[in-house]
Amino acid sequence: MKPKIDTFTSTLTRKVQKWRQHFKQRKNTLKLLRQTIILLIVGMILVMTMVKTPAMNTTLVRKNVIDLTPQEKADFVNAIKTLKNTIPRGNNISVYDQIVAVHVGAMGFSSTHTGGVNANQHNMMSLPSGPAAGTDAAHGNAAFLPWHREYLKRFEEALQSVKPDITIPYWDWTDPRALEVMFKPDFLGVNGTGVTINVPGAGSFFGGSVQYGNFSPADNWVLNENLHINQATNETLGTALIRFLQIPPANNYPISQTEINNLLNINDYLQFRPAIEGDITVDENGNETPGVFTHNYLHGLVGGVLADLTQFPPLLLQRLGTMSNVPGSPNDPVFWLHHANVDRLWAQWQESDRIKKTFYPKANQPYGHNLNDPMWPWDGGQSTPGKIGPGDIQSLLPKFASYDIVTPKDTLNLRRYGYTYDTLRHVRKLPIWSRDWYNWLIKNRF
Repeated sequence: MKPKIDTFTSTLTRKVQKWRQHFKQRKNTLKLLRQTIILLIVGMILVMTMVKTPAMNTTLVRKNVIDLTPQEKADFVNAIKTLKNTIPRGNNISVYDQIVAVHVGAMGFSSTHTGGVNANQHNMMSLPSGPAAGTDAAHGNAAFLPWHREYLKRFEEALQSVKPDITIPYWDWTDPRALEVMFKPDFLGVNGTGVTINVPGAGSFFGGSVQYGNFSPADNWVLNENLHINQATNETLGTALIRFLQIPPANNYPISQTEINNLLNINDYLQFRPAIEGDITVDENGNETPGVFTHNYLHGLVGGVLADLTQFPPLLLQRLGTMSNVPGSPNDPVFWLHHANVDRLWAQWQESDRIKKTFYPKANQPYGHNLNDPMWPWDGGQSTPGKIGPGDIQSLLPKFASYDIVTPKDTLNLRRYGYTYDTLRHVRKLPIWSRDWYNWLIKNRF
């Protein structure tokens, strides 16, 4: 009996050894396979980096301002200040001021804004010229959204020249926490002080220039007086950032989610654009009410407007601050967060599954606002703005190459811009050819 047991034990031992050897070989084979795949991936990343293959580009995510980390806030502020303090060779104003000048210049084409056609009929040399003359290049018509998408992306690229992973955060108008987060002395600065105004029908309120903290004169945030313009008089507003936060009638905050939902449920772009710009509001049945809403309203909430509330509708008496005097509103850094939210809502509207009657108008709009029209200033030099503000706007504008041409059609696909928003369905948390993915492979041992 014992020899049989010994024989069985010996046989079993040999089988176990063979199994162990087999699994050891298999483990070594799998390890070699993993290492080979990882080396191939690393090689592909290096090659794609060297040839700058688009697939290597990481899609950056624009975040809600309330979700920024303290470091992200500091990086954003530092990048803005760096642009403000950087004067390119051959120029006499900073990179930031040149970016502001583009927004001012866009409004120098209009026949309704001071500095546009009607205001300058006495001086033919100050009139806008070219096919875009007579219509604001960036507001009040179909290209409001495409123009600002391109504008914000170019500003973001300027920020990324300081720190490559910076994105513009957005201000969700429906979030009651946003104002407290943004208007801190160590972030976007505080409300203005030093001026008391009497609002007929509402009482006395305070505001004025921002006098301490970030983006105050004490912080070396000094505005170019030729780019900080009173929209009604065409005179300078001075060199200090001015805020009158939540002065009636622009004191109600946040905007209701119902209003935003109604906005996103619009099917026709030609109704969506004035609704998001704030010329109308649209109820759940599609009925329009004219007035001041969304984007326009929030310019006034930050900058302040003086209106006679004893009349109905309230009579506008004066635009008070930087954000409410629209041409130079990018002088206030909150402008970028405000317009990032405009762009985010447009992107959400674009990715919706509903069938839209009209996505973007091909024709019948003023020049610069049709689908294939070049938009100033990315129009190859076709048009030139008229005088706007007390200075010479032409001398303050950056130079654009003749081949640097952008049409509304070029802006419709958000993915080509290399950024997204954390609320969109197509957000890619981990790009397939990113260093983060490679690190994930290593960490998880494939």
